[in-house]
Amino acid sequence: MSKTRILFVEDDKAMAKMLKHYMDVRGYDITHCNNGKAGLEAFSGEKEFDLCILDVLMPDSDGFTLAGDIREIDAHIPILFLTSKSMPDDKIKAFKLGADDYITKPFNVEELLLRVNAIIKRQQNEPKIRKTPDSLPNQFTVGKYNFDFQFQRLTIEDHFRKLTTREAELLRFLFFYRNRLIKREMILQEIWGDDDYYKGRSLDVFMSRLRKYLKDDSDIEIINVHAIGFKFIVAGDETSEEEEGKF
Repeated sequence: MSKTRILFVEDDKAMAKMLKHYMDVRGYDITHCNNGKAGLEAFSGEKEFDLCILDVLMPDSDGFTLAGDIREIDAHIPILFLTSKSMPDDKIKAFKLGADDYITKPFNVEELLLRVNAIIKRQQNEPKIRKTPDSLPNQFTVGKYNFDFQFQRLTIEDHFRKLTTREAELLRFLFFYRNRLIKREMILQEIWGDDDYYKGRSLDVFMSRLRKYLKDDSDIEIINVHAIGFKFIVAGDETSEEEEGKF
């Protein structure tokens, strides 16, 4: 089972070091940043997170502002605010921003872990609606790459990359509809579950990642058709009649 990946943004270095060590020992995969700007850069990078723990009072960008920026990329990533503030208005603001929980300093580490576990459990128990055709392959060749969906491995020659679950789902879906125009709404409905604005921003981030992963084959291209969707081009690879009929 893969580790729970947590983005932890906290400017108190001593407290952050202690808590990161404690959660590392408990089996979490923790990425720590000491300010909001670095936190947003980490969240916008290649790593996909399961949960964000954000301090509120930080330099560069406070936790509330950072949460808003994160929500523009992924509207459903769980967020837990960690702060010395205890005023009711701050808690209300946190929950209006879509916070999943809020804990004030000083706090008991065991209590924080229980809250984290509760959030992750809720996420795992949420039903995932997928309407992608059942015939999508688990293994296939795309240009010079080999892809194993089950193990989320993208391989070219002797090099491989482990994809996140959503990256793997998106790549397999694009491959099925390769060399055809795919509407943004269709991708969002099939992979994210709905097509709201914020998920659309997240889709653009994931497309950029896949372009980077597939850059070593010039016959593969992901084209953005403005305001309509994308074309996943694999030169010399045509879809079958059976696949065409499922579009």
